[in-house]
Amino acid sequence: MSRLAYYADFVSMPALALALILFGGATLPGIVLGLVGWTLAEYAIHRVLFHRLPLFKAGHDEHHAKPSGRTGVTSWHSLLVFGVLFPALPAGVLAGLALGYLAYIAAHHAVHHWRIAPGHPLYGLKIRHAMHHRGDEVNFGVVTTVWDRVFGTYRPYAKR
Repeated sequence: MSRLAYYADFVSMPALALALILFGGATLPGIVLGLVGWTLAEYAIHRVLFHRLPLFKAGHDEHHAKPSGRTGVTSWHSLLVFGVLFPALPAGVLAGLALGYLAYIAAHHAVHHWRIAPGHPLYGLKIRHAMHHRGDEVNFGVVTTVWDRVFGTYRPYAKR
């Protein structure tokens, strides 16, 4: 994946959320609902689409094989999904989903591309995600562990 395709969502998602907030009539309750909804969507997309469906599994397997590579969903795909959702969901929910997705891609990028040492606020996230990459069917959530705990796929890391 090109650098542009990899990094474009870091610009397009905040721009989309900001436009929905400033011009789309997004409300705070809608944004919160979208953020919470994103956490469940993130878990389901990762666990079901990326780990079970052959159409998506091959690309995700590539990511597992080379975690520091620039693999993932291109901006064109994510914007297409938001375009499909646009007429169906309130602006606030869409803004929350966009912000949740932004948090996900930022956290996921950080755990694979930053040097995160013990004691850093993201260290636990990095270790939990590394456990997932070992091939264990655990820790599908990147931004939060809530849904892993709900569905029994959470595995904590041992603190040093």
